Amino acid sequence: MVLHHLYGQQQLADCLALVGADDTLLIMDVGLLEVAGDVLSGLPCAVILLDDIAFRSTDHSGLPVIDTSGWLELVCQHPHSMSWT
Repeated sequence: MVLHHLYGQQQLADCLALVGADDTLLIMDVGLLEVAGDVLSGLPCAVILLDDIAFRSTDHSGLPVIDTSGWLELVCQHPHSMSWT
């Protein structure tokens, strides 16, 4: 179980190649939805957006959105995490 923090699209392909069914992908940059929205919907793992003021006026493509408390819960639930920038 790995919590993947995806901050940008530079390592998008590398990140997506490593996610597994028990992992969670946390989208940290709303711009990724425009670039990879279709790819994200086909992943075998949970995909979640971190709440940000910029997200509030953006289409979330049906993905769940969590706040900072939800993020901390995810960190506690996953024994490992990786940051992709």
